[in-house]
Amino acid sequence: MSIINAWSTSTIERQNATFRLKQLYELQAIFLFDQYEPVLATPVEAAMPFINRLDRWLTCFDNPIDQWAVFRTFQYFFFIGKEETDELYRCAVNHKLLPWLAEQEKLDIFDPDLPSLLNDVVSQTWPCPVTDSLRINSLLHRTNLRGQSLRPDWLSLKQLGDKEKIAKYIATRKNSRDEITPIKYLVLFEDFVGSGSQCGRATKFALEAFDGPILLTPLVVCHPGDEHLRDLASKSNGRLTYDPVVVLSAECLVSEQPAIGEPSSFPSLRLAMKNGYTKGKFTDPAFGYEGVGSLASSYSNCPNNSPPIFHGTSSTWPYPLFPRKGRA
Repeated sequence: MSIINAWSTSTIERQNATFRLKQLYELQAIFLFDQYEPVLATPVEAAMPFINRLDRWLTCFDNPIDQWAVFRTFQYFFFIGKEETDELYRCAVNHKLLPWLAEQEKLDIFDPDLPSLLNDVVSQTWPCPVTDSLRINSLLHRTNLRGQSLRPDWLSLKQLGDKEKIAKYIATRKNSRDEITPIKYLVLFEDFVGSGSQCGRATKFALEAFDGPILLTPLVVCHPGDEHLRDLASKSNGRLTYDPVVVLSAECLVSEQPAIGEPSSFPSLRLAMKNGYTKGKFTDPAFGYEGVGSLASSYSNCPNNSPPIFHGTSSTWPYPLFPRKGRA
């Protein structure tokens, strides 16, 4: 008998909680979890119902108390599906980028020619991803935002780019009429930011390589990364505007130290994570990269800021719930 089914025949209180949570997770699977791309890459895994994968993942935990702790706390897991990502794209462009450009150009929002004026400004704007995790073509297609001929991610530019070539591209950019119209604004998008260290490194390089105003807009950022990037913007002498779409506050994260206002089930989850980490013998930190403890994943991949009990694999932990595709 499966672990979840066994709870369905337990005490009345456990039965009711199990029934409610199982229904929730099965519904979320239809609209969210079944979109997870690393699982879809393996036909056998893709064919397995999510609730079965969840049950199989629970078997990795030796202690029944830990099994119940992670099962009931999984309701707080923040999963970003394809439609949610599209909506985040639209919010990033319509509610962050366009108002910022209007403010930079001191445009009158009541001007009947505002759409045309904004289009002209957008044509002088360079939208780019911070890392290759952000699918810039999808963002441009979903929002009808005009892009430039080159759309590099700035983390790669930091490693491989040439500041002189970047400056030349910015200065000699041509418009649709083949006239030289230099790029005035740089906009950096990122899909998920945990600690902010990686995003911060790429943004610092952008500040060195681009002389004009820069807008940094993560779609989703965790509390530590939010603080890190706000600090970076405050030290940029007004050149960097930081404006995220969604911020996951401290009480939404399961870091090593409890946060004020976190769910009452987090202490038991924290203990289950530590026990699972010991059994799994993971190389990643128990609470995720730099201890962020994000209970989050996108449909494309699970970030390493999430605890490895969710995405890690080892000989003693063979069934990750959201297997992560890491970099080489």
